Amino acid sequence: MLAADHIAPGRSGSGAASAERSIGVNVNALDYSMATELLAILHSWESEIRSARTLTPPALLKKEPTTDMEVQATCDFHLAHLDWTMGQEWAGDFYSEVKELHSKGMAAAKQFVEQPRRIPCPTDDCHKFVVIDAENLMSDVTCFGCKQSWTVLRLVALAMSNPTRKFFLDVEAIALWLGITQRQVYKIVKANNIERRGSLYDLAGVIASR
Repeated sequence: MLAADHIAPGRSGSGAASAERSIGVNVNALDYSMATELLAILHSWESEIRSARTLTPPALLKKEPTTDMEVQATCDFHLAHLDWTMGQEWAGDFYSEVKELHSKGMAAAKQFVEQPRRIPCPTDDCHKFVVIDAENLMSDVTCFGCKQSWTVLRLVALAMSNPTRKFFLDVEAIALWLGITQRQVYKIVKANNIERRGSLYDLAGVIASR
């Protein structure tokens, strides 16, 4: 619900209007307020829990009249079964997906600023990191160390061409880069013991395993 309050373009942190050209809508807030991905993920886990606990199948449940009520209903369900869920072998996957949804919601509702994604500069002898926007692969980025510039797409390709320069991205960025869902990324990570640093995973390892 908070995300819906931020669908209209906002102002910068200083209170001044942004100088960037706007399309007239905050896409992240609009997407999250529609709850399409949120419901898809929570309902898929709810279906699994209902099957495992021999509860009423989702297909036999009465559909809630509004999206907000659907979200509330599935959240209530998961809270009611949370103790059981945390005892399952897939509890880590459940936690990771819910945490990712929560982070997106917090960002859409302007509750915090998303941390920038960084990958190591591919230039020889340059040990700086380049900040990228994984959702805009054709945008230009520049390394403040060697001053080289690339599109994000070209930068990632160059970085990956050097096997000695590993770089790590979060699940959302990897999913965007590979054109797959975040849940598919989690499955690859779990099945192939991909190297991890905090909440970041080795992109080259995910690609090789895929």
